[in-house]
Amino acid sequence: MEKIKVALMFILQYKFTSTFDDTSDTVVSLNIEDNVITGKFLSFSKVNIRLSRQLNIDLSPSRIISSLQYERLIEESRLNQHSYYTLKIHFKRRSTQDYVMTSMPMCLILHAHFQYPINLFVNENGYIVSVNILTNNSQCNLSNITISERQNDFVYKVSLRLHFNELGPQPDIQHFLEKLKHERNEKMNTQENDNRPFLFKYWKYILPVVVIFVLQSAFTDPGAGGR
Repeated sequence: MEKIKVALMFILQYKFTSTFDDTSDTVVSLNIEDNVITGKFLSFSKVNIRLSRQLNIDLSPSRIISSLQYERLIEESRLNQHSYYTLKIHFKRRSTQDYVMTSMPMCLILHAHFQYPINLFVNENGYIVSVNILTNNSQCNLSNITISERQNDFVYKVSLRLHFNELGPQPDIQHFLEKLKHERNEKMNTQENDNRPFLFKYWKYILPVVVIFVLQSAFTDPGAGGR
């Protein structure tokens, strides 16, 4: 019975994924790396995902953290509280290649025993724009890790979830047009109700013209200069 379950899980995962060399237009190739082992980025999983559907799959990471490595990471995190775990995902679709990254304190990953979900966010053009990872704990307390936990080897258990951006809220065009119409009507009503004489209504436009005319007449007056 257990073998049948494993076979079904493999079939379902193969339905949503394919080999890393697949070049279909709807397929994005992922190469997932992190900086746990040597502080440098090393790949622990490669998979293809189809953007034509949302999916939630369990990756098959080719990595085991031994008890000695786990103990070393604990000691490094204790000595350096600013030690960070960084995940880097290279992606390729057609001729487009790029990567996204995210980080969190290393101690949170140690508490989670390298079991966490990866959330990939895809825009309306099928382009991966960001990634994040979540753990069940939000505070670091390495003293809570028991001796029995430190003696275990940990296999990566990582799930992958796609999130497609939904169409954002659209501007209320009708409301905007009604507002413009209301402002125009108010302006027209103000002008119609303004019964002041012409000079009182437009003096600020007439005055500069009069000033300029007077100044020009003063400078061009032929009687102002001697012969």
